[in-house]
Amino acid sequence: MTLTLPECITGFSYGDCSAPGSDWKTFKSICFEFTRMKRGICSFTIGDEITPNYHQATITWSEQTMYVLLSRNYPVIGISKLEPFEYEYIDVPELTDMFPDTYQIPSAAELNERFDLSLQPFLNKAERGEIKYWKPETVGNVIFHYWD
Repeated sequence: MTLTLPECITGFSYGDCSAPGSDWKTFKSICFEFTRMKRGICSFTIGDEITPNYHQATITWSEQTMYVLLSRNYPVIGISKLEPFEYEYIDVPELTDMFPDTYQIPSAAELNERFDLSLQPFLNKAERGEIKYWKPETVGNVIFHYWD
């Protein structure tokens, strides 16, 4: 079943964008706690400019690395085993179970699903224009992107 995306999930609009934003402080704290449990290393990329439209925690432990993404526009999280522009989303219940219910954590299947604009009734005109220009392949590529 296709994940229905809310208006302004991309961060683009021609006027006011009613997106609620996300809780960076809690995200950071949980990523650090997970890293501590794994005895790993965690670093952050803060998306505070136009691009990317998300914050990223890079967590490495026991020769494994994963990228935890938090949308700046909505409290939506995605986890990938590959770096930007090559995201392949994965499910990591051990980490996602640590987040409160205020976060939406789509499954890997939902994020890796082929994106079909015709199935997204809530995206605004600006978002639709960006999507037609950038041609994202997956739902995850719409939520987490480097469009400018």
